[in-house]
Amino acid sequence: MNALIILNAPLPSAAIVQHAQSRAELIIAADGGANRAYEAGIRPEVVVGDFDSLAAGARKNWPETEFVHRPSQYATDFEKALQLAIERGATAAEIVGVSGGRFDHQITNLNIMQRFSNSLDLSCIDNDGCGRFVHRRAVLQTVPGQQITLAAFQKTTGITTTGLKYPLENGTLEWGVNDGQSNEAVAAEVTIEVAQGVLFVFALWPEKERP
Repeated sequence: MNALIILNAPLPSAAIVQHAQSRAELIIAADGGANRAYEAGIRPEVVVGDFDSLAAGARKNWPETEFVHRPSQYATDFEKALQLAIERGATAAEIVGVSGGRFDHQITNLNIMQRFSNSLDLSCIDNDGCGRFVHRRAVLQTVPGQQITLAAFQKTTGITTTGLKYPLENGTLEWGVNDGQSNEAVAAEVTIEVAQGVLFVFALWPEKERP
């Protein structure tokens, strides 16, 4: 089951959010993400969190929505939303709002996303593109000229790629040492393999699909 998780941060364009909504079988708003959902005209099936950011009239706006109060301060509302998605049977989730708002929140969101990427097939989407964590192997459907960034938040070794302008063969990426910013697809398919570690891959939308 595919879930859509809405965070409390500026969302991408209406077209991107609506497309993600059309693919979702379960929509979860993380606390104040419910406010963003309401602004976007989306009714989540579930709102979860400590509700410190939830608008006062949210329950009245959505009488059919389930509100799951989880007050623990040892987990963020994003973590609570991902855990709830797992509990409800989701195997994959698209996330909107990861890259908006405060910079420190963005870093923490990526930290959380990496941790949960062992349990869920996760992708984050914004106006620029789509990101995901690769543990072993990923195949991307691409357009020649499309920009692809590879980033390692820890040391990642044995990186081998095909379909990129600057390919890697058993390469290494490491935070604070090097990066794989703005590589470029040269084929309709890009493959990325990792021997050890986790790699964050961000594919910009092709120009013809850019919102």
